[in-house]
Amino acid sequence: MKKTLYLLMFLLLSFAFVGCNGKDDRIVIRYANWNLGTPESLDTNMERLMINEFMKKYPEIKIEIIERPKIPGTNDDMEWINFLTSRASIEALPDVFMADNIPYYVINDWVYNLTDIAGADEEFLNISADIRSAITYDGKIMAVPCAVFYAGYIVNKTLYEDRYQNSPTVESTFDELIQLTKAAADHASTNNTGVVGLDGIEHILHWYPAQLNDDYGWFTLTDEGFNLDSEEFRTTIEVYRGLQTDSTFVYDALIWESQQTGSNIDLNVIFPEGDPFNNGNVLCKWFYSWDFGWIQTRINNGEYTWEMDFIGTPVVNGNKRVPIVADFFVVASNTKHPEEAYLFAKWMGFGKDGYNKRLELSNTVDGINQVNFPPIQADEELLDDYFSLYPEFTGLRTIIEAGKVIVEPPKYLPGYDDARYRGTYDAEHSMYQIIEKLRFGEAQIADIAEQLNARANALYQQVKSQFDDAIAQR
Repeated sequence: MKKTLYLLMFLLLSFAFVGCNGKDDRIVIRYANWNLGTPESLDTNMERLMINEFMKKYPEIKIEIIERPKIPGTNDDMEWINFLTSRASIEALPDVFMADNIPYYVINDWVYNLTDIAGADEEFLNISADIRSAITYDGKIMAVPCAVFYAGYIVNKTLYEDRYQNSPTVESTFDELIQLTKAAADHASTNNTGVVGLDGIEHILHWYPAQLNDDYGWFTLTDEGFNLDSEEFRTTIEVYRGLQTDSTFVYDALIWESQQTGSNIDLNVIFPEGDPFNNGNVLCKWFYSWDFGWIQTRINNGEYTWEMDFIGTPVVNGNKRVPIVADFFVVASNTKHPEEAYLFAKWMGFGKDGYNKRLELSNTVDGINQVNFPPIQADEELLDDYFSLYPEFTGLRTIIEAGKVIVEPPKYLPGYDDARYRGTYDAEHSMYQIIEKLRFGEAQIADIAEQLNARANALYQQVKSQFDDAIAQR
């Protein structure tokens, strides 16, 4: 029934822009994203509902979805970059599309320079400077944010209290978090009464250096490149290794031990049967805020009866800079309607009108996932409405209002993926593999710091030089 009503409204609005000769005079904006589900999912897909709402608000604009095709002979979607490449090859890129690698798009001349449009938009300027700077290259705005997700720790406040410890808060230091969690955990049970302590430490390598040095971003990055030979990164490795080898309260360490040859550790004897988090048996676990939707739903349904909160990453050296993952839209260089494309991208992402509509849909349409990202603008009204959906996660509001974040780089930084993961370190290792050896003590930072840093920066600069040449022409 709902799908029929939406279709009728859409047809009525469309009819208003069709002349007697049957010609549709609306401006057409083509759009592609990987979160649209299928055309049949209109009733339950927030993004498709948002598109229809945009066309109702702006009846002079028609949004045409470019569906991502399947890989021939399979039921799997074509890889995003292959999909875009095929569209670019026939000069038919969508006017607006989700970005997984902005630098690659710039190098290939797929991206419209939005500086004049976005730079004159007060709402864009109301976005955190840390986020805006990530997509501004040499003064040129090449993308806009469509969602921001915060990363850090969810703490089970009830479980800490049951274990006679204070629960960590957004103000807790790293040392306090470790001390409280270690005191409350139990990884030594032999009768299924154990309590999981700290779950999720891998990203310490990425966010911890930026707490030690205000000039650093993700994984020691500055404008000049990586600083993997720095004292801050050495300290980070030491802190990480201290946790990775302490199975008394670090779940990652316990899992690692249990997987090693000859290990006698049986997790089924230590902890109660079932998933520890779903059992309310994890003190502190790493999450991204995109998980809050299903977590809050289980709270609302009474499945989770314990009190919890999101504290982000703890304070280190007096600093609290919480990691975020941002999604971005770009407008295609081949668009004929850049202002309308920008207007649509804004509606689907950071714009106040569009975000208010998301909140309205969350509260009025049955069966759709509620808004899964907090408002990108620093707007008290939007925050109030968002946190009415997520009353359990008050710590996140404190973090958002503080506005001190570090942005995970893969989607916006040229060369990051090569320098951190795919690039060659030496004849036997990729960058990912050598850093894995650091993580697990098979290589020592004192032995490889200079070579690691030199190699990371060489890989980074190789792509960045291409990007710099490309951005200079935009």
